[in-house]
Amino acid sequence: MRLLIVDPRRSIRAAWTSRLGSHELELHEAADESEVRDVLDCNLMSAVMVPFPFDWCSEPSEFLRSIHDVCHHTIALTDGSKRQNEAAFALGVSECLSKHCGIEHLNALVERIRYVSDLEDRVVQAQKMEAVGELAAGIAHEINTPIQYVGDNTRFVRDACEDLMDVLTKCSDIVSDEQPSRDVAAIKTVIHDAMIQADFEYLIDEVPAAIRQTLEGVERVANIVRAMKEFAHPGVSEMVPTDLSKCIENTAMVARNEWKYVANLETAFDSELPAVPCLPGELNQVLLNLIVNAAHAIADRQGDTGSEKGRIEISTHRCGTAAEIRVSDTGTGIDAANVEKIFKPFFTTKAAGKGTGQGLAIAHSVIVEKHGGTIDVESKVGIGTTFVIRLPLGNTTEQGIQPAESMEKACVG
Repeated sequence: MRLLIVDPRRSIRAAWTSRLGSHELELHEAADESEVRDVLDCNLMSAVMVPFPFDWCSEPSEFLRSIHDVCHHTIALTDGSKRQNEAAFALGVSECLSKHCGIEHLNALVERIRYVSDLEDRVVQAQKMEAVGELAAGIAHEINTPIQYVGDNTRFVRDACEDLMDVLTKCSDIVSDEQPSRDVAAIKTVIHDAMIQADFEYLIDEVPAAIRQTLEGVERVANIVRAMKEFAHPGVSEMVPTDLSKCIENTAMVARNEWKYVANLETAFDSELPAVPCLPGELNQVLLNLIVNAAHAIADRQGDTGSEKGRIEISTHRCGTAAEIRVSDTGTGIDAANVEKIFKPFFTTKAAGKGTGQGLAIAHSVIVEKHGGTIDVESKVGIGTTFVIRLPLGNTTEQGIQPAESMEKACVG
């Protein structure tokens, strides 16, 4: 459990660090608002401990709101009086603790926060499992559709073969008759009647079409399974040369059930783009988050109006020493006030119960921290959103992939 201790005075921070040292906590310190934001930008916190009153803080309400965006527990250190506790709660802190509290109160507070933090972790995990379940159900639906018409066509071909076998049996009987007693006209009549009964002309047209559709269905199922297999690429600890186009195609296939009802998905790949050093499993997860978010944003914009499908565009191209991936949608867009917050843990613009606030935070961590790249967002309310990912191309040597220097964080990062 991580806890951030805030106080302008180093001696006070050291005193609290000493008192909390026996609770097996990961303790962080910050002296002012700026340091608090720096710490919270890089770390998930279970709780933030701040001195009260907020005379050391320029805009207490705004400061607390920025903390609550990423951490749900704010502990105000008061003098223990009812007046100060009420004032702190009125500003929005979640806990009050006397600066002179005994060890029992401190232990009780830590255990309470630990319990709530563990509970939040389990809720987030449950939401993630729910999302995995929805994705699996969508994939099952994608496979079920072609399997259904493969089954229907196979049954049709089976029945058609039985009818055609009747015609062939009549022909075989005539050919094998060693002492034919019928003239040519009678033979033609027998065969013609058999063909009429089998609806021969209909079968001649429809059987080849049914076989063609069946093979297409089998190919579609094979593509879905192959995409799932490549999407769920076993995690690797080192960068490997990765075909971005294939990653995007596989992820779009896996997420198809999420977007196909609300959007058309278009891709434009740079055929000259070389393999990019990546952790493919983690990059696939980032792409999945962006595609699903795009589909949800478009669905939110459509609401119940039943308007035309939106559009998701994914493109790649080379940008200097980096490979650039752009994921654009025609969804609701993001309010300018929220754009800088979307990569923070637990922040979400989705309705309650629809998002964990973890997807973009994980995407930011994967792209910036693990790949040394950048992830930027351009958005306008009512128009749509574009995420821009840039990954260093690195250099291929006899020893393998050598990642390039981390890119300058010209974008959000």
